[in-house]
Amino acid sequence: MMELEMTSSEELLQSLKVSLLTCDPTGRVEEVLSQEPNVHPDLQTGWFLFDCIGQSSLQDFTARWNAMTELHAEFDMPLQMLLPESERWYRVRVSLLRDNRRRVVLMVPADREVRAEQEKSAHWKAILETAVDAIITIDERGCILTANRAVEEMFHYSSDELVGRNISVLMSDAEAGEHDRYLQRYLQTGEAAIIGVGRKVNARRKDGSLCPIHLAVSEFTVHGRRRFTGILRDLTELESVQRQLLQSERLAAIGQMVTGLAHESRNALQRAQAHLDMLSLDLSDRPEQLDLAVRSKTALQDLHRLYEEVKNYAAPIQLEYRDVDLASIWRKEWSHLEAERAGRQIAVSEVVDCTDTSCHVDVHRIEQVFRNIMENAIHACGDSGTLCITCSEELLNKRPAISVSLTDDGAGLSGDAAEHLFEPFFTTKQKGTGLGLAIVERIVQAHQGTVTAVPGRTRGTVVQIVLPRNPERRNNVRRG
Repeated sequence: MMELEMTSSEELLQSLKVSLLTCDPTGRVEEVLSQEPNVHPDLQTGWFLFDCIGQSSLQDFTARWNAMTELHAEFDMPLQMLLPESERWYRVRVSLLRDNRRRVVLMVPADREVRAEQEKSAHWKAILETAVDAIITIDERGCILTANRAVEEMFHYSSDELVGRNISVLMSDAEAGEHDRYLQRYLQTGEAAIIGVGRKVNARRKDGSLCPIHLAVSEFTVHGRRRFTGILRDLTELESVQRQLLQSERLAAIGQMVTGLAHESRNALQRAQAHLDMLSLDLSDRPEQLDLAVRSKTALQDLHRLYEEVKNYAAPIQLEYRDVDLASIWRKEWSHLEAERAGRQIAVSEVVDCTDTSCHVDVHRIEQVFRNIMENAIHACGDSGTLCITCSEELLNKRPAISVSLTDDGAGLSGDAAEHLFEPFFTTKQKGTGLGLAIVERIVQAHQGTVTAVPGRTRGTVVQIVLPRNPERRNNVRRG
C-alpha cells in the first residue's frame, strides 16, 4: 500500500512537470524525487546543483543558499539552468528539512514568467539608474543592498564598494549613531521617528568630507522581509545659493546705510579737514600741537577711506567677461606692487603645471583679487621672504577650471584666523579695514569660483583660487 502511495505521488509530480530534489549543505544531490523532462541531464544523484546553474543566477543563489542555516528560512527566486545547448529559467523554492542541514529544492519551469520579471526589473533599474536623486535600499540591520548611479556620483564610492556595508559609512559619526538608534527603536516599538519623515543630515563622502543632504526614508517588504529605501538629495548648492541671497540682502542694507552716512558725513569731514589745514598753518612754530593736528588729519583720511571701502564692498558686482591669460594678470599685479616691496627682499617663483592658463573672467576684478592677496603676502613676509605661485588644471562642479595657489613663507595663520579670514572687518594687521579678503571672496564667488586660505605645511599661508574656465551665464554679467 505504501509503495502504491509513493508511486502515485511520483506520478503526480511528473504530471505537474516539476523537479524535486534533496541536497546536502554543499549542494550535492542526494535524491531526485521527480525530474521535469527538460531539466539539466546531469542533475542526478551525486552531482552538484551549483554546476548546473548559469552565471547570471549563481552568485545570488549561492549567497542565499549559504545564509539558510543562519536565518532558518526558505527562499524563492528565479534561476537560470544550463542545458547542453541552451539555457532555461525556473522558479525555484529551497526549504530546510527538519535536521536544519539538508535542503529540498523545488523547480518549476518559468521561462515566460522570468522573462517578464527580467523586463520589469530592467525597466525599474533603468529608472533608478537615471534618477537625479541618490537612492539606496537597506535591510533591517542597516546594511546597504543597492545604490544607484547618483549615489556613486554624490559620495564617490562605486556601488560594489557600498553593497554589504552599513549605511553609517555615508554619515558623520554623530548622525550614524542617531540613525542606528532610530532604526532599532522603530523595529522594536513601531515609533516612526525617521520613517516617512524627511530631514536634513550631514553625509560623509569617501574622502571624509561632509556635505548637507535631505534624507527621506520609507519602508517596504519583500518576501516578508523588511526593507528601507532612502532618497538623498545634495543640499550643498541650495545652501550656497541661500547664503549668497542672505549675503546680498545684508550687503544691500549695508550699502544703503553707508551711502546715507557718506552723503551726510562727507561735508562734515571736508570741513574738519579744512579747519585742520588752517590750524596747521598757525601751529608751524609749535611742533607738538602741529603733530596732533597732522594725526587728526590722518584719522579723518582713514575714516573717509573706510567709508569708501565699505561702500565698494557692499555695491553689487557687475562682471564684464573676456578671455585672458591669468598668468599675465598676476605678473602685472606683482610688478605694480613694486612700491610695496621697496626695502624688502621678497622673491616670487612660479610652478605652472598646465599649458593653457587662459580663463573667461572680468580682468579688473581679478586684478583686485591678485593685488589683495599679494599685498597680504608681502606684509606677512616682513623684510624678506618668498611668494610661490602654482597653477594647475582642476574640475569645479564637474566643469573645467583653473587653480592658482599663492603660498608665502610669512608668519602664517592661527587656527582662529584661518576660520575668520574672509569675514568682513576681520584683520590681523594693525592698519587695515578687514575688507580686502572679504572683497576677494565676493569677486571669486561672483565668478562661480572658490577661494580658501590654510596654514602652510611648515609656515606661511596658502591661498587657493579656483575659477571655472567658462562660467555659466548669470544676471550679474556682461559678456565682452
